[in-house]
Amino acid sequence: MPRRPHLSLLRLIQVFAVLVVSLTAFATVHADPISVTGNIVITNGLFGPQAGASLTGTNFSANLSDFGGADHFGYFGISPCSRSIGSLLGPCTGANLGYNGTGEWHGPVTYNGISFNSGVVDNLNITFTSPSWVIPAEFLDDAAVVITAPFSLTGHGAGPALGVQTIDLVAQGTVVLLLTRQTVGGVTGLFLERADYTVGGPVASEVTIQSVPEPASMVLLFSGLAGVAVRVRRGWRRER
Repeated sequence: MPRRPHLSLLRLIQVFAVLVVSLTAFATVHADPISVTGNIVITNGLFGPQAGASLTGTNFSANLSDFGGADHFGYFGISPCSRSIGSLLGPCTGANLGYNGTGEWHGPVTYNGISFNSGVVDNLNITFTSPSWVIPAEFLDDAAVVITAPFSLTGHGAGPALGVQTIDLVAQGTVVLLLTRQTVGGVTGLFLERADYTVGGPVASEVTIQSVPEPASMVLLFSGLAGVAVRVRRGWRRER
């Protein structure tokens, strides 16, 4: 009989602990995702593509990099078009502009006044998806090709620096890819020059592929597309 109050108190403490953990998990799972804006750029790295991202949102900012490498090759949908393996796979004929790496983004992050460097322990990971495409055969011998496509982005951050908080990101936008005719390892054809993602701006309705037969026209077209993207994005922000 004398032990019952002790057992009841212990059970009460256990129930209370479970309740606290459950409420914390509930609050974390149901946190509203942050809609972010910014830009991502993919270029050729030493082996395969590399990427840099600058993102901002409500009480959030991040400047992240994935420096690429042999073990990151499979993360980038555009890897088959990178210069580093041109002599193995040949020129680019098709790919996609997604990214599915896990925990490979590094750089400073600030969220709700907490600052940390994304890495192994405290990590902010972003992924994005975009439709696959195939370059029309009649474009393969041209000086350059510009591909425009929609994409969707998600992100998640967690770690000791954030405590019980987590970061969830969402965005959509349009990516413009420039492929130029290059000679790599004795192989000549279209290879990655750069891909520019406008995060949080207007979303392309479909994939479009445009040939640019003259180098001078290529520069003008790509500059024009970038300018249009900036103007459209600024107009979209004013409308909001």
